[in-house]
Amino acid sequence: MRRRETRLRFWLILVGTLIAPNVFAQHNDTLLCGYDHSFTWQQSVAPSALIATGTAISFSPLHKTVDGRLRDCLQYDKHLRSEIENSIQYAPLASVFILKACGIESRHSWRDLVCLEAGSAILAFSINTGMKHTLGVERPYSGVYSSFPSGHTVTAFLGAEILRREYGKEYPGIAIAGYTLATGVGIMRMYNNRHWASDVLAGAGVGILSASLMYWLAPYLTF
Repeated sequence: MRRRETRLRFWLILVGTLIAPNVFAQHNDTLLCGYDHSFTWQQSVAPSALIATGTAISFSPLHKTVDGRLRDCLQYDKHLRSEIENSIQYAPLASVFILKACGIESRHSWRDLVCLEAGSAILAFSINTGMKHTLGVERPYSGVYSSFPSGHTVTAFLGAEILRREYGKEYPGIAIAGYTLATGVGIMRMYNNRHWASDVLAGAGVGILSASLMYWLAPYLTF
């Protein structure tokens, strides 16, 4: 069932990416003109560090000491589980459009935002799915080998980074709120015993890096 849902999500995003440019823009327009989309090595430091740290923990003896002990700490009692992160993982992505609809001006047009979010989502989905199936890390509750990295965390931090880029300069509080919410999603995945801490760290890095790469690639795309 989860595989079907994942495939359905991928095709919905793909179709949306193909349709959106025709709805929101004239043909043969270059995406995102007049905006600095340069990509520097400094921008890759944070997401790369998150991915590297998560990988180092997951594939070393640290997995038992760091991941294991944190998992035991969070699962020391039979607390109530919550599936709220299944919904709020999309909140940062949705907030980009909600804020714009409420009159808070973003750095890009509606058409560009659709293309940026769809393109970033496809890029993140590809990286995340490739890592999950290639690395095959077992989830904390065992029996399922698709733990690394956390897909929910990828989605949440992808949205948080887009939110930061669109509104963070003029409204720092919005960027802080987006990253706080994304962090909450990662914590909930560990609290619900769905992912290790290393999965969450790597997922955050993949989400941020995917958005950064899409912003860099966007000026070279035409529709």
